[in-house]
Amino acid sequence: MFAVPVHADLMVEFIAESSLPYEYSPNNIDNSSNNIDNSIGNIDNASGNIYNSEGNLDNSPFNLDNGASGNKRLLLRKDGQLYRVGYYVKAENGVINFFSTKGARLFYNTGKGPGIFHGKKGFFCGVLAIVEGELKMLLTEKGKQALMLTKT
Repeated sequence: MFAVPVHADLMVEFIAESSLPYEYSPNNIDNSSNNIDNSIGNIDNASGNIYNSEGNLDNSPFNLDNGASGNKRLLLRKDGQLYRVGYYVKAENGVINFFSTKGARLFYNTGKGPGIFHGKKGFFCGVLAIVEGELKMLLTEKGKQALMLTKT
């Protein structure tokens, strides 16, 4: 089982997919979007599942826990400053959903491994990994692009 703290901010960093060790690589079947456990086609991971839905009040940016003063923020450090780029919510089905500040579902993690997948299309976008003793969201080039294309 893979665990993410339920009430802690999560730092977002970028990493080249080619530099990921095999255990975190999408070439590892455990992290592959072709693995049915990780697939967007799996009902547990689907954006249409009520637990993952942008329309679910638990997932809403208007929920105080998900707001700017909440404790489940996605933070990005740039030029020495911290910027809030979203928030995360652990669903009752074990899936961890990552949303933009406006409530768009950006990514998901199945809760069974480190892989992070695109919230609408299901392709590999990065991993949750411990770096220097801290759990971080490491986004690959595709993950960075998905984050930057979303209006936070």
